Amino acid sequence: MKHLAIYLVALLTVNTVQAEEMKPARIQGKIKDFAGGNVLMYYNEKIDTLSVDKNGVFDYSVVVENPQGVFLVFEEYKCSINLFIENGINVRLTISFVQEPSMGMMVYNPQFVYEGDNGDCTQFTNDYEDWSLYKSPWPFSRIDTLSFAEYREKFQEDVDSVKSELMKVKSRAFKRIMAEEIDRSIPANLFRFAWSELRNDADFEQFAESFDRNDVDNIDMAERYLRHYLRHHPAPKGQKGTHYLISLKQVFTNQEVIDAFADDYIDGYLKQAPEDMEAVLDVYKKISTNTKAHVSAEAVYAHYKNLRKGADALDFEMTDEKGKKCRLSDFRGKAVYIDVWATWCGPCCAEIPYMEKLAAHYAKNKKIVLLSISLDENKTKWVKKLAADKPQWKQFICPDAFESGLSKNYDITGIPRFLFFDKDGKVISLDAPRPSSAKIIEYIDQHIR
Repeated sequence: MKHLAIYLVALLTVNTVQAEEMKPARIQGKIKDFAGGNVLMYYNEKIDTLSVDKNGVFDYSVVVENPQGVFLVFEEYKCSINLFIENGINVRLTISFVQEPSMGMMVYNPQFVYEGDNGDCTQFTNDYEDWSLYKSPWPFSRIDTLSFAEYREKFQEDVDSVKSELMKVKSRAFKRIMAEEIDRSIPANLFRFAWSELRNDADFEQFAESFDRNDVDNIDMAERYLRHYLRHHPAPKGQKGTHYLISLKQVFTNQEVIDAFADDYIDGYLKQAPEDMEAVLDVYKKISTNTKAHVSAEAVYAHYKNLRKGADALDFEMTDEKGKKCRLSDFRGKAVYIDVWATWCGPCCAEIPYMEKLAAHYAKNKKIVLLSISLDENKTKWVKKLAADKPQWKQFICPDAFESGLSKNYDITGIPRFLFFDKDGKVISLDAPRPSSAKIIEYIDQHIR
């Protein structure tokens, strides 16, 4: 025992010396034409704020527990770059930002020159994203032309090609981490075959059944399997909610997995305030054994049962471009279709051209009014967007964003979101079809006759 104690002390001493001698990772850089705002580094589930001077220069050092990928996030520009760091490296960056159109809006894309250690890691990371093993070279239109065996073989060839490039990188830690990441991603990407036009492929079915979907550590693949099952076992008309929950018992045997899916599903379903919410809640409480989640679901139900189709809409305040305030109730006498959006939301901006067509279609219809309500906290950006787009339908803003009466009343935590109320101020839908929906005009017309 004495010798063991001496050994442990010696070991601790060595570790202490190593920790003291460990050189931190150093990241230096300059941001051209720096517009201000925080620069944050995300690593090890931590967030550090980098000190940047008025000229855009920063110099940051940190000792990391393990070699890892990190994100530098530029809040003012709403974008980020990723780097690979390990202790002892010295990274030097020259960063600039270019505005480019994306999904109907202008966004900043970072451009940077990388100098110093581990440059080949960053280059591989960028190339890996460009190769996009699982996106550009493998659209569903290509997968549809292959059997699963052919898809698997050709996809693996692409994986092997990427790994051969990876082996050229100097950092052994980076090669190990990236190889593990690539291997982890293979099953999920092969599972994309589940949505192929070629159904009932025996090889794929064998592959799908090869995963332990009752393992809580395999929840990602379990979710894919569930979607695959529901595609082949669609819900009877009008029974979507109950069918989903009942299917959980048919697909899984592990109650912990069943609870995870049921608890996640019920919250989103009830917040749509569907007409069958009471029946779905009853089935949920029989399927899930998580009594704490039952309490939460009942609270959601208590709020949203008053917002089902035909319920009185909850009023809220909004402001127009000139600062004039008005309320939802001010539009009583007409049906109201509301587009909830923000300038920073790409999918929201992608709906603008469709909203424009919808507004033109109903421009002379006195039975309905269309509103776009922004949740931008920065009113200036909203005003600039309106000046550029010149929309021909009513525009408002709730500058308190997700803390506004609109968001709280209708539990809006994500956008775009579309609400629809009738001329008497009654709820038609809290999750109405998007303007881009092929049947949007048919849907609106049937509610405003």
